[in-house]
Amino acid sequence: MLKQRIAFLILSIISIGILISMGSIFAIIFVNGFSVLNWNFLTSITSFDFKGMPHGGIGPAIVGTFMVTGLGLAFAVPVGVISGIFLSEYKNRGKLFNFLRMMVANLAGVPSVVHGLFGLAVFVVLFRFGFSILSSALTLSILALPIIIMTTENAMRDVPNELREGAFALGSKRWQSALMVVFPVSLPKVLTGIILASARIAGETAPILFTGATLYLAHFPTALNQQFMALPYTIYGLMTTSINIEASTNFAYGIAFVLIALITLMNITVMIFRSIKRKMEV
Repeated sequence: MLKQRIAFLILSIISIGILISMGSIFAIIFVNGFSVLNWNFLTSITSFDFKGMPHGGIGPAIVGTFMVTGLGLAFAVPVGVISGIFLSEYKNRGKLFNFLRMMVANLAGVPSVVHGLFGLAVFVVLFRFGFSILSSALTLSILALPIIIMTTENAMRDVPNELREGAFALGSKRWQSALMVVFPVSLPKVLTGIILASARIAGETAPILFTGATLYLAHFPTALNQQFMALPYTIYGLMTTSINIEASTNFAYGIAFVLIALITLMNITVMIFRSIKRKMEV
């Protein structure tokens, strides 16, 4: 009993420490970032004076972040969900499938900078998409694939086998059972994986650094073959290239606040959809 109490005490202290650390980070970003926010900051175009001080706003960066994140998810979600269903429902089909499952797990641990180099070599150079939104979105979709695949596979496995057996008894084939019976039940958990993937790719810098992001853009992105500004890369660029660190830091806090707010908004949207789906099932 004493060992158990000591273990619980240590875990409680660690958990409280993590919560305090996270709360402190969000508090610092909120206090410093909220003071920068205004309508001009959210909608206008960023500009720099001769001293390197940033002015204007981050409108193109917000639009670019939404475009590349949305397009990346549009590529990743169908492929990831189908792959997860495939690995789950055909999990007893030999060593090849075990190998594929292992490779998916390994892909999840690959650093994002490696994904960026892959995107540069394949999408920018080999496929000749150039430095563009399309190249960045395809690179980010590969980054999101392992999360969606593993979440979908685990969600499908959690569905009771009785549902599959009932579908088979009614004459359904394996793919019909998977898509029409099992997948709708596992959809709320699949959406959790999509939430995690969207948050991951929206905040990545290295993949878009090599494939299409730029620090300054004098207009809003309008085509998939254009370069674009993105919130995480703008923060990185400001803090590594500006000669006026104080002004850039305040600007970066504002961008960080907006980025966190946008990711939170995307997560809340998917969570609401997931909640509605669960209520409809009940």
